Amino acid sequence: MSGALSWIEWEAYDLTLGAWEARHSLFLHFALYGAFLAALVIAASALPARWRPWILVATSLGSIALLGSPQLATIALAFSLVLHTVVERVPGRMGTAASWALLLALAAYPALLPSDLLVGNTSDMAEFWAFATNVWWLRCVAYVVDRRARDIPARSLDEFLTATLFFPTFVNGPIETTEQLASHRRRGPAVQTWDELREYAATLPYCIGRFAWGVGKVLIATFYLGQDNDTIFATAGTTVSHVRLWLWAAELYFSFYVIFSGWTDVSVSLARVMGYDIGENFDAPWKSRSVGEFWRRWHISFGVWLKNYIYIPLGGNRRHAELNVLLTFLASGLWHVWGALKVLGLEGYPPIAWTGFIVWGLLNGLGQIAARRWNNLPALESARALVRNRIPAALRDRANQAMAFGFVAIAWIPFFIPPWIDPETFWRIFQRMFYLA
Repeated sequence: MSGALSWIEWEAYDLTLGAWEARHSLFLHFALYGAFLAALVIAASALPARWRPWILVATSLGSIALLGSPQLATIALAFSLVLHTVVERVPGRMGTAASWALLLALAAYPALLPSDLLVGNTSDMAEFWAFATNVWWLRCVAYVVDRRARDIPARSLDEFLTATLFFPTFVNGPIETTEQLASHRRRGPAVQTWDELREYAATLPYCIGRFAWGVGKVLIATFYLGQDNDTIFATAGTTVSHVRLWLWAAELYFSFYVIFSGWTDVSVSLARVMGYDIGENFDAPWKSRSVGEFWRRWHISFGVWLKNYIYIPLGGNRRHAELNVLLTFLASGLWHVWGALKVLGLEGYPPIAWTGFIVWGLLNGLGQIAARRWNNLPALESARALVRNRIPAALRDRANQAMAFGFVAIAWIPFFIPPWIDPETFWRIFQRMFYLA
């Protein structure tokens, strides 16, 4: 009991210092404003049906203004209006070129906007806008490609703005494209009959519980996990034992999953309250038996986007499949580099620091290629048959899960290396993990 009281006293003291606010500002403000937005949407559900999409757009913009700044909310709205107009109203190559020019401008916004516009209400303004534009840009690319290259039918302006600015997924995903969000619309909170009302009301306890669960996961992981990260990176793992280094790699993986899935819990619960069954972002990734399966279970919406808008256009499995896998994972690494650059700038995040994300992407790509070769190369059939005949299926599954978990955990190390640490550090950590140093 005394331990619990000491913890409460410490957290209360931490709160008075403002350090707690600095650590949790972005996520907690996102959850707070999201809950407020959900309440407003429920309250507005009795209004005429033609108003409801615009109310959702307006309340999303209001939440973005509260979490970020009114100026950036205005810029987000203006950009979305212009992009939709160009895509739908400007024909031919001119429209396509103008659409991609707008996407390039969104990618380069830190160099185009005055720095004072990136100062806002949250203490993590740079992180907020970096996360948001990373996700927002992918949605906009999807809409341009769907309309200009794939001739998918147009979506109305209110559908496009809802998908583009939808606050539950605006900050950190899931990455719902306009087509995906439109397909996930469900009845509620606007209902027409008592049966629909009862059906919607039955979902609220689940949404509230999942919202609280997501908030709790993020806070607990932030307080208790990853405490040794800075020390291990700064010393290349020499201050801990080899066994502790392996446990630390697993903890790095686990803590990221807990925090990221906590964001998703909050996003999914808020979206359901507002009438959208958005897709899940995680499906028990620790059960994966290969790197490929891991990427079907981890950050699912991003994996689907990479498949639909990079891997398949490159040729998919039809030609140069292994090269396409590497290029897709390289694109994933560069996407994360872009996000870090928006937070730290080129001075704080020089090209040498990009190595971490790029190595992480290439490791995952090579892991997936290795698994494909093991499963498909005719020359390895005798080895595969030997494994099938000598090792029971249940044991093979457990071994595959352990190897996939270990590989993914190791691959996360360069992903998390701080930009002020020598990038060669993760090689030294790898060497120490395998008793080579």
